[in-house]
Amino acid sequence: MSRTTRVPLILILAGLAVALLVAPAASAQGWRGMGRVAGKVVDQDGKPLPGVLVRATFLSGEGSTEAKTNKDGEWAIGGIAPGQWALDFQLKGYEPRSVSVGIAELTRIPPLEIVLKKAAPVVDPNEEIRDNLVKAAELMNVKRFKEARDVYESLLAKYPEAYQLHPLIARAYYAEDRFDKSIEHLRLALQWDPENVEVKLLLGNVLVEQGDAEEGRRVLASVDETQVKDPTIYVNVGIGMLNQDKVAEAVTYFDTAIAQFPEHPDAYYYRGISRLQLGNVEGAKADLQRFLTLAPEAPEAPTARKILDQLK
Repeated sequence: MSRTTRVPLILILAGLAVALLVAPAASAQGWRGMGRVAGKVVDQDGKPLPGVLVRATFLSGEGSTEAKTNKDGEWAIGGIAPGQWALDFQLKGYEPRSVSVGIAELTRIPPLEIVLKKAAPVVDPNEEIRDNLVKAAELMNVKRFKEARDVYESLLAKYPEAYQLHPLIARAYYAEDRFDKSIEHLRLALQWDPENVEVKLLLGNVLVEQGDAEEGRRVLASVDETQVKDPTIYVNVGIGMLNQDKVAEAVTYFDTAIAQFPEHPDAYYYRGISRLQLGNVEGAKADLQRFLTLAPEAPEAPTARKILDQLK
């Protein structure tokens, strides 16, 4: 008869002891149990909030579970282990809230009443800036320059990295005849964007107008003319030169405007006036005739015709 190998009783008992020791340790990490927590979520006016996500995270072990509030704002989470739990409440449009509770299997905690506050509206900086720029432009159009500048400066105070506001502030100061402040903001704009063609042209223009022709010309000379998209700035610089009785220098800026924008009428008009002052009658006649061809209904057209009649 074959003999059956028998395991000594001491080994069986030892193995069982190990199993009993291991099992509680494993279950201690789980989150399931006989505990329960419940409550209600309301807004600041006491109205129930349906659809709130309630997430329960077991801090005394591992695991989490969740529920949502019903139409009456009520919620309940059961079958959870005793210990410390974190409860997070989330609903779009409201500030999230977290609380910590201790759960016991044989003792029910009173229902929790959670109040969620309305979240502050999230403002898109680009949208805010865009809306305010439209508002400021409308103010500029009706010559309410200081109010427009206040809008620009408020935006800059809130968004100091929005350096593109400096030229707009400069334009407003210029319109208020506060030329020093205009120049200051144009210089600040160039510190942020040293190769900005428009800002260089504006700064050069204002400097020339305010009598600092040398620096103004230096700034203008640093401009890549191929990047200029609007002849008006050259025309304005030329007019500034005319106002300082620097007629020959004015002509050079009108020349530049015409060379780059041969269909722009204003440069012909002012170059014609300048040439007449310099004694270049034929050149003046040619420019004024070209001006009238391009802009026969312009406000300066009657003056151009009168000068041409006198030069016949």
